[in-house]
Amino acid sequence: MIASGVFLAVLLAFSAKSCAEEPADKPAEEKPPAKEGFEGLGFSVAPKEGGKARTSLFGLTGEGYKFVFVIDRSGSMGGDGRNTLRIVKNELVECLKNLDSVHQFQFVFYNHRPVQFNPSGRSGQLAFATDDNKRRAERFLDRISAEGGTNHEDALRLAVRMQPDVIFFLTDADEPVIEPKQMARISAMAAGIVINTVEFGAGPKPEGRSFIAELARQNGGQYAYIDTTKRDAEKTPNATE
Repeated sequence: MIASGVFLAVLLAFSAKSCAEEPADKPAEEKPPAKEGFEGLGFSVAPKEGGKARTSLFGLTGEGYKFVFVIDRSGSMGGDGRNTLRIVKNELVECLKNLDSVHQFQFVFYNHRPVQFNPSGRSGQLAFATDDNKRRAERFLDRISAEGGTNHEDALRLAVRMQPDVIFFLTDADEPVIEPKQMARISAMAAGIVINTVEFGAGPKPEGRSFIAELARQNGGQYAYIDTTKRDAEKTPNATE
């Protein structure tokens, strides 16, 4: 009986000590969050969610990781007393400010043939929107002039092959127009790529639907018409209507 009493006393004392050292309301040990993908290994990767850029050009918005800007640089974009190309260049510089280094972009300027921004030296690739590449892009824009004829389709097909999320297509819709068969080929190639379109003109928008508006409609994009005479007046000090 004495041995049993001693054993019981020791057991009760041990239980009391354990309760004192480890309170019942002790919070569970927190494990450090696991690193995903290549984070922490020197790579810069876009987040799986919420990392898309949202940028705009002439009031049209685009959202994604990859953007290609296709710009008409034929003679009509700089002639007849207008300077449409200058207006476009200013807008492009502002548009790039909304992109971070994880996003990618490309400029395709075209007349009878396309010319690309090519900082890597390899044709057909998009450039990451780093500060260095943005500065290179501005120097590239400075060298572009308006001259020559127009070939819309080749430039658009080149842009589609880069597989961006959004294409911004800018032109004064001068001849030749994009025919329905050409538009069907472009839309089939695009297969879900959003194409926003901007049409430039001197004066009010012409009546009827232009092929530029139709291209946007067929590819899930937005369309805008820009009266360059008003745009020039807005940017010229002391200009009169």
